Amino acid sequence: MAILGLEFVDEIKGGSIPREFIPSVQKGIESALDQGPLAGYPMEGIKARLYDGKFHNVDSDQLSFEIAGRMALREAARRATPGTRVRVAAGEYGITRTDVQGEAGAPIAFVADGEVVIAAREGTGWSMSDGAFVVIEGFTIRDAAIHGMNLDDGGDYATPAHHIVLRNLTIRDAGSGGNNDCIKMSGVDDFWIEGSDVAGCDRGEIVDMVGCHRGVIRGNTFADAVRNGVQTKGGSADVRIHGNRFRRIPGRAVNAGGSTGLEFFRPLDAPYEAARIAVVANVIEDGGEESGAAVAFVGCDACLAAHNVILRPRGWVARILQESTQDRFVPSRDGRFVNNLVVLDTTQLRSFLNVGTGTAPETFVFGHNLWFATNEGASWGGPTLGGGVPAEEGSLVQVDPALDAEARPGAGNAAYGAGRALSETFPDLAGRCYATPPSIGAFAAP
Repeated sequence: MAILGLEFVDEIKGGSIPREFIPSVQKGIESALDQGPLAGYPMEGIKARLYDGKFHNVDSDQLSFEIAGRMALREAARRATPGTRVRVAAGEYGITRTDVQGEAGAPIAFVADGEVVIAAREGTGWSMSDGAFVVIEGFTIRDAAIHGMNLDDGGDYATPAHHIVLRNLTIRDAGSGGNNDCIKMSGVDDFWIEGSDVAGCDRGEIVDMVGCHRGVIRGNTFADAVRNGVQTKGGSADVRIHGNRFRRIPGRAVNAGGSTGLEFFRPLDAPYEAARIAVVANVIEDGGEESGAAVAFVGCDACLAAHNVILRPRGWVARILQESTQDRFVPSRDGRFVNNLVVLDTTQLRSFLNVGTGTAPETFVFGHNLWFATNEGASWGGPTLGGGVPAEEGSLVQVDPALDAEARPGAGNAAYGAGRALSETFPDLAGRCYATPPSIGAFAAP
């Protein structure tokens, strides 16, 4: 790739570097620009100022100064200051790593300028350890042999990666049949995943979080996983999964909790797999055929599934499980499944709800949901929950929601205004406020 926009300024005085070696320094910088040091992308618009140096009468030669120029540029780029914006030219690139840190109000941003494809056929597409205040936007990552992306805290649980934004990404076909995820995050706090299109993760999850906190996953499309969709486990807490579309997830579209080795928990002494996970205003369709469910509460403390539209589920609509059973863990408890709109065929389900041992089903609340069975008549009485879960209150049964192509009920439908008020405030899938009382489903209004 041609080198564009290098401004090389020679400020050497007093012969600290012999004149015949200065062009070699410039040549070294130019060669480093062609494969940039931050992530392997070409760089342009660079000003390099050569103001001092040393030489040896015997050992110095043209090549050594060319190498010195190349190393100087790489070191300068690795020290990218907060506020740096890296625009990546259209093209296809290989494995990418960006271990950088911005500051509040001055993030370091990697932004695709055109169609930028990361094709990592022998590893992970994009890796980052100990990142802080970083934005990654607009890239396509495909055919990664391991994870599509791997973001972590570098193994130091006391200093999580934080303030990471993943925006408008396309990730396709990550993994080689092992526990490979499209997006893997371990020890990441204060994060956003938004506006992205992710599909085809081979044996792992679309988004797998271990010990992640205070995150927002919104406005994405997640499809065609081999296993689960979004998973929050290993001490994860306060994650909002909002306004996404899940399509054809054969396992658990959202696994709120899970099963994690004790040494990987963040914090190490967390008494739950997950806590306060909010699954709100999503559309979840055509999934669950491999012992799955739209939402699974798995060792989850005070988690919420509300205002979701669940279409044509198989397996179960929801599950309440406990997979980490050591004494320190609280049972899966205090969950709420409310204001959800479910359109189903009863012949495609094992049952409506699966309750496992070691849980506290009596603490769960199911209510103000709309249940419409397309294969049943008007006299169908609705789901039987069982398993010790209290009976539903305020739900609508066999009311046809008359959904449009976006999963929005028709005007005047009984779903509008039939929900129960929540203590939390959430917008609907379109970003509008719910009324009081709110609607059932992902849309506040037609």
